[in-house]
Amino acid sequence: VVEPAMAPKLKQSSLHSFLLSTSPNPDGCATITRPIPASAQAPPISSSVSPAAAADYERARQDNIRRNRDFLQKLGIPAGPLAPKPHFPPPLPPAGRGPKRRRSLPSRPPSSPLPLRRSTRNRSLPAPSPDGDEEDAGEATETPSPAYVDSSVFQYACEATPGDLPTLPPPPSSSPISGFRVTGKALRNPSLPKIYTVDVLRVKETRVLVAAGGHGGFISIFGADLVEEGSRDAHPQREIEGPLLSWKGSRSWVSGVLFVEENPMLLVSSSNDGGVVIWDVSKQPSLASSSSSRAPPVVAESKGLHSGGIFSMHRRGCSVATASKDSSVGISTLKVDGQLVVERTISGHHQGVIRGICFGETQYVLADCGADGRICILDARLPEPCTLTITSNHLSHINTVEWCPSDNFLLLSASKDPILRLHDIRNSREPVHELQGHVPSNARICNQIYRPTFVGYGTMVATPGPGSKKISMYSVGSGKLTSQGMIGYDANLVFFTEHNAQASLWTAGKQINQLTALRSGTPS
Repeated sequence: VVEPAMAPKLKQSSLHSFLLSTSPNPDGCATITRPIPASAQAPPISSSVSPAAAADYERARQDNIRRNRDFLQKLGIPAGPLAPKPHFPPPLPPAGRGPKRRRSLPSRPPSSPLPLRRSTRNRSLPAPSPDGDEEDAGEATETPSPAYVDSSVFQYACEATPGDLPTLPPPPSSSPISGFRVTGKALRNPSLPKIYTVDVLRVKETRVLVAAGGHGGFISIFGADLVEEGSRDAHPQREIEGPLLSWKGSRSWVSGVLFVEENPMLLVSSSNDGGVVIWDVSKQPSLASSSSSRAPPVVAESKGLHSGGIFSMHRRGCSVATASKDSSVGISTLKVDGQLVVERTISGHHQGVIRGICFGETQYVLADCGADGRICILDARLPEPCTLTITSNHLSHINTVEWCPSDNFLLLSASKDPILRLHDIRNSREPVHELQGHVPSNARICNQIYRPTFVGYGTMVATPGPGSKKISMYSVGSGKLTSQGMIGYDANLVFFTEHNAQASLWTAGKQINQLTALRSGTPS
């Protein structure tokens, strides 16, 4: 005789054994039954169980049923009167017995108020979304960024020590500059046949980085060794040196390139497409990169500064000024992280394209020039910034204007006509001097834009001469031509650097050449 156990709690060893020992009851409750083999079954006999014991047993049974139902509901398995009964397909006949019958698909069980649980073990996992949003999983993934490595520019500059970083130019030497001599290697990139802008930054006592931009939107950075003044050139035949780094930085021609002195690995460029870009030239794409571009990474970019192309750009400290074809001047601030923040746009003071821009002694005072033949002095602190307008005697558009580094009242201007002009803003009706002789006498208008510059701390003016293949020198004090020298090609511009009384003039056109200074009393 198997008598019911009187234990108040029933423990299950596992969910599997629990489900095998339960079966649905027509009354909706799960009863505990344990199947007994037929050989062990005995005919039923009467049992002498008291009513009190039966009541205790019934309470224990009901408690156990309630616990089982709660447990099943926690597992998501329906239980109770509304629980659907399990449906199993009919067993197939044994193989080889009778004719083969087409197996019918099992009928779909009735809908359940609880969600269906489906196994995902055989299902491939979806690609993870960057922000965990499933709606973004179907969107097209972005093209992977190219892999960057340390650039040749960075490796070249890494040899510099902190003490070699550039400082402000010292006062002029006791011996004035009387001329220049071509020395060193010629810097050339076949992809950049016409150079319109140059900047030079010293990274070591005898080494500099030279940035160039121009035709076709190309930008190149060269490394050059400075040649000591007075030294003889051991290689009269000019050797050609290629760039450390070169890339296409714009869809149109590049109008300006500027190194950031506080971070020599940042380069600012402007172009005729109206954009200003800050490049991190310490990096370049690896040879294994899938990208076809060889451009260094972009730190920041400003395309909404102007509605027209940018004709020129200048920098003073952290302020950057741009002159545009949309007849406006943009003033921006270059942040420490390389971001460019637009501070102000000045317009209405010129008719037509503004072609040249230059900061004065501070970042608030500027001079610009335009296609209307006028020079304007601007004070960016004022609501009406144009404080002076100079109507020049140039025969064509004024392309460049530059402040004298030793005289805050003196300006140099140039156009395509063969005469340079010096202006004193205190008396601007007539120019102080008209500098002529650097262009062949039969030329009334030059066939190219050219840019002169002050040298020798503002005591001299150096200029190329279109059609002459020469560099000419003028005295600022007298306005007279003091010297000329052949360089073998027509340069578009000249750029002057001086450090610790070591002066160099850089000429640029189809290539870049370094010229060392000749001092009075020094044999040429």
